[in-house]
Amino acid sequence: MLEILDGFNHDTVAIKASGVVTGDDYDNRLLPAIEGRLKDHASIKLWYEFDVGFKGISVETLWDDAMLGFFHLTDFSRVVIITDSDWITAMAKAMAYMIPCPVKVFDRSDSQLAAEWIADNGN
Repeated sequence: MLEILDGFNHDTVAIKASGVVTGDDYDNRLLPAIEGRLKDHASIKLWYEFDVGFKGISVETLWDDAMLGFFHLTDFSRVVIITDSDWITAMAKAMAYMIPCPVKVFDRSDSQLAAEWIADNGN
């Protein structure tokens, strides 16, 4: 499941993943949030937080995730990943090389540092 989080700047889409993320989550929550922000901003920031209860992504959602990256690849100015999972950290760091914007991974205990980093407009 994806939950849209409040309390971030208007140019930031913040989500929390828990349980199993499905294609419906992408279609009904994530994509509308991204496209809504892009109406007001040339590029946006993405806060992607993985809850301790995150179990994985359904097979069809892997395709949705790939398409999101393909169609919105240049729409992001910064991406932050919040997780305590070693495998998610490794996956995020590997995928960061394919994204043309700064991507940083933070432990859940460092979420305040992550909030400061994503709010920064510098490099």
